[in-house]
Amino acid sequence: MDVNAEWPGKIAEVVVAVGDAVEAEQELLTLESMKMLTPVASPAAGTVSEILIELEQYVEEGQTLLRLDG
Repeated sequence: MDVNAEWPGKIAEVVVAVGDAVEAEQELLTLESMKMLTPVASPAAGTVSEILIELEQYVEEGQTLLRLDG
């Protein structure tokens, strides 16, 4: 399952790593947009299989940030 950016911004923090088990609604990363920090939560329980972004990277709306298995 892909986790996508809901709006453009900069990756301010990544709080998970590949292999981490996460619960639904658990914070995965923080996106900075228009000087506001917004947590990005997991849409479902699973395991982080791939992280496709880096800290301080700018992302576009709809861009895939990471992938979950399970």
